[in-house]
Amino acid sequence: MDPGTHPLFVYGTLLDPQVQQLVFGRQIQGRPDRLPGFEKRERSVAGRYPEVCPDVSGRAFVEGQCLEVDASDLHRADAYETTLYYREVVRLASGKQAWVYRAAPTQTKTA
Repeated sequence: MDPGTHPLFVYGTLLDPQVQQLVFGRQIQGRPDRLPGFEKRERSVAGRYPEVCPDVSGRAFVEGQCLEVDASDLHRADAYETTLYYREVVRLASGKQAWVYRAAPTQTKTA
């Protein structure tokens, strides 16, 4: 990995090439990966957006992609995700450590 790149695990709207074009100014070819020990909850944040939450059973996983982005891409992604989310480092099924966006604890969630 290039020292100027950062792995970013995406599982929602950032999987969409059109959203990537909007956020990063280009499409980024990701590698499929999984986030073990988490589950994906649809429409959980602000009644519209997904989030990943720890799975109490420890058996669940979230499918997604690992993108290699640079520091300016991370800043763009932070702006896109707004204060609804924060970035956290996780370990993926591939063994790679990556950033992932988690729902901010102060956000109202729907079941």
